[in-house]
Amino acid sequence: MALGSQVSNLEAITNLTGLVHEIYAGEVKPNVSAWSPTSQLFQEAGAGDYRIDGEKLVFSADLTYAGGAQGTDGNLPDHQYIDAVEGQTTPARLYVRRAIDNFIEKRAQKGPGAFGDLLGRMFDQMWDAFGRAQIRHAVGTSTGTLCKVSSRTSSTVFVVKDGYGHASTPPLMHLEVGMIIGWVDVNDSNNVAGAGTITAITYSTNTVTVTTAGTWEPGNNLAANDLIVMATTPNIATDYFTSEYTNAPNGLMNIVDPDADASTVFNIAEGTYPRWKPFRKASSSFDHIEVTEHFRKLRAKSTSPVGPSTHVCVAQGAVVAELARTLVGFQQQTQLGRTFEGGYQAVRIANMDFIEDDWQLHDVLYTLSVEDLFTVDLDGEADYFAEDGSQFSRLADFDGKEWYVKSYMQSFSDRRNRHAALTGISLANVTAADFSPTPDY
Repeated sequence: MALGSQVSNLEAITNLTGLVHEIYAGEVKPNVSAWSPTSQLFQEAGAGDYRIDGEKLVFSADLTYAGGAQGTDGNLPDHQYIDAVEGQTTPARLYVRRAIDNFIEKRAQKGPGAFGDLLGRMFDQMWDAFGRAQIRHAVGTSTGTLCKVSSRTSSTVFVVKDGYGHASTPPLMHLEVGMIIGWVDVNDSNNVAGAGTITAITYSTNTVTVTTAGTWEPGNNLAANDLIVMATTPNIATDYFTSEYTNAPNGLMNIVDPDADASTVFNIAEGTYPRWKPFRKASSSFDHIEVTEHFRKLRAKSTSPVGPSTHVCVAQGAVVAELARTLVGFQQQTQLGRTFEGGYQAVRIANMDFIEDDWQLHDVLYTLSVEDLFTVDLDGEADYFAEDGSQFSRLADFDGKEWYVKSYMQSFSDRRNRHAALTGISLANVTAADFSPTPDY
């Protein structure tokens, strides 16, 4: 069997007893779903005047003030000019892929003996998986970090921490049994060191179990602070093995960089151009007074309007709940703000729209200029690949077919200083895990 073959992946289709059944019992119930206001903001963000040409998206920004205006005794000042600074980023490639045995598909046709239409369910699950990817990309970074390793229990068992790589954020939001993951060895030049399929998750202890040690730890051993990322296949020797590490699109942890991890963003050095930085401030009291002052400080630093017509605040539910406790009788929350795509209703606090996103970091309040977020598509919105006449491709030497969804895009902001992050928010009265989209235990 060729290393790139998907035939082996079809074995799981024969075990879909939840979809192929002896007695027809109606449709499959969608008890889990993944929706995110942050992801919606990025999907709504248009391309503006930007387009991707060739290998990179290049934009230009004035990051210093022009000089020369002055009062004199009549003599004119010398000519003075400033040059714009070029920023750049590269498009990302997003995929999700599925295959099916044609015989199994026919057995599972809608009607007696099936819970709904098997192929339709596979399409739904595929788009849900794609939506989950869009969520973690919008919230996280282009490194594709899902979480970090806390400790190694054995050659196939480990404990995780720090969702998206952000300290103390719940780590299991984007990990599920059956997912294929890899790990990045931070002590070996950030090389991808192994891969495996998740076979079990213990939510009470943040413990993850993967498949055989031969692919998970083929060389070095997993260690604390190594990164967990998505991977194409658990066999690292396969010709199509690739991890998502450094292959994901930019998210808020790139654009606003709440942890101040990056000194250079979009090829522009913050040390050379300090006005390229978003406004980041550590929280001290986190109450109505602090957030009100924060918005005014952002207005001063960006020298641009900051209000409900230009900005929106995004935070995890725990952050909003913590702030709500400082508002007497919730009086400040009685006024509703804008309604966003997907039906998200903002609450107006301190004359600013707040929306809750439980996929977000647990101790950060973002203030985002929605008119300065851009998402540029190279080939239109995400869709099935069908350029050879059909969205289906026949599997070589097997009675089955496959298909995949692809998207070539990138997200960025050319006015980063119009965004802000209030960081290190103390959750004295609530627990972040209670507001995280992970199972209760």
